[in-house]
Amino acid sequence: MPSALLRFLLPLVWLLLTGGPISLLAQSTDNYLTQIPDPKRLGESYVSNPDAILAPATVQDLNASLRALDQSGRAHIDVVVARSIGEAVPKTAATTLFNRWKIGRKDTNNGLLILLVLDQRRVEFETGYGLEANLPDIICYRIQQRYMVPALRNGQPDEAVRQGVAAVIRQLSTGSIAESAAADDSLAAMPDILPQQELAYDSETPQGGSNWFILTLGIVAFSGVLLLYGVLWHFTTRGSSLRYPALVLLLVPLGLGVALLSSDTLGTAVLWLLGLGYGVPWLYTLWYLRGADKRRREGAELPRHQQHQQLEQAHHGLEFTAYLFALPLAWYWPRHRRHMQELREAPYPCPHCNSPMHRLGETEDDAHLQKGEQVEERIKSVDYDVWRCSECQHTLTLDYQNLSSDAEPCPKCHFRTFQDAGRQVMKPATRYSEGWGWHRHRCRHCPHETKERYTIARLPDPSNSSSSGSSSSSSSSSSSSSSSGGSSGGGGAGSSW
Repeated sequence: MPSALLRFLLPLVWLLLTGGPISLLAQSTDNYLTQIPDPKRLGESYVSNPDAILAPATVQDLNASLRALDQSGRAHIDVVVARSIGEAVPKTAATTLFNRWKIGRKDTNNGLLILLVLDQRRVEFETGYGLEANLPDIICYRIQQRYMVPALRNGQPDEAVRQGVAAVIRQLSTGSIAESAAADDSLAAMPDILPQQELAYDSETPQGGSNWFILTLGIVAFSGVLLLYGVLWHFTTRGSSLRYPALVLLLVPLGLGVALLSSDTLGTAVLWLLGLGYGVPWLYTLWYLRGADKRRREGAELPRHQQHQQLEQAHHGLEFTAYLFALPLAWYWPRHRRHMQELREAPYPCPHCNSPMHRLGETEDDAHLQKGEQVEERIKSVDYDVWRCSECQHTLTLDYQNLSSDAEPCPKCHFRTFQDAGRQVMKPATRYSEGWGWHRHRCRHCPHETKERYTIARLPDPSNSSSSGSSSSSSSSSSSSSSSGGSSGGGGAGSSW
């Protein structure tokens, strides 16, 4: 009996001492470490796509973009898209892969791992210490929620990875994940952080603008006013025969610069700034808006829809003047907005029975729109109002174009659904030859698409960053990859979809 008990207990003790059940579990959960290849071993690659979830064109585009970013020294980004990692936790897997592959430079820890696990519907960002200042956890989370999760929910992993990588590169390059930043049209204010004694005018200061503060003020004001005049010139002469003669407007900032530099006191400089830098743009804007108001009164007999279109075109891009010249134009913009609202929202009389028509809601009016018109509304290039008569069921459809949209009329279906579809790399550039690709424009409604070929410049010669002790298997990838010992800082974020 004791021998039988001993035969039973000995294997149990052995399993406990060697961690048998735990090791078996770890073996099953760590299979992804061997199933997911290190991108550096794929030949100058930054994307690990073991299950072929991403399209080959997507992998090529990502590798080209990430290679350029890596060679700039800004960051090294690896992308992993896996169908499953078993029972492993995605965050733990991201940290493990990051440290196993040593993503990023050893001296700067500028690595980032983007991991997508489809069966767990999870995306994880893992950052090195060197990127945590530029890619804090909240920014990583915003990129995922804004650019990746919506596409992943729609079953578009290619689009999700493209948008996510592009947002990360924008954040690292410009400090903002947004695709475009609104121009600051306000005049630069005088710095208030300078010591008071430096702001005071000294009567001993030589004449002729040698005061350094006036010089600084002149440069800042000249730059701001030049931008202001450029914006005003562009939006007030767009499509006008006076477009090129009106370039004389840009001479005014030159006069401002000369006046400021020739000022011998701060008070005189401020007067010139208020006069040429604020007063003249306000007078010009007032003159233009009064002209637009005059044309409105002259066209009062035109159909309301046509009046609305003409006024929208005349005021497009000038909305910022309602804030820049808030007091001088306080009377104009509220009246203009009320008039535009009346032109669009006042009920139309039915042309058949003369009964007042009512406007259908945004979802209800889709039944009266063509497929192409519905696409225009979805991409926000055109907004349609459908008016319906309750008595005779007559409908009236009116279009209101979004002048800020980049969509153009499609040459084939003629709906305003033709947009830039991005670039497709056909042959990546190498250190020895140029690459090329297609710049595509595609209709969001019909299959029409155009391609324009563009050239990709040859890659620059890599810096001598390979170590003497590197193995032959990694020497080929080290010529273009900066991964040489980076470690995870524990930062990043994760999102589910």
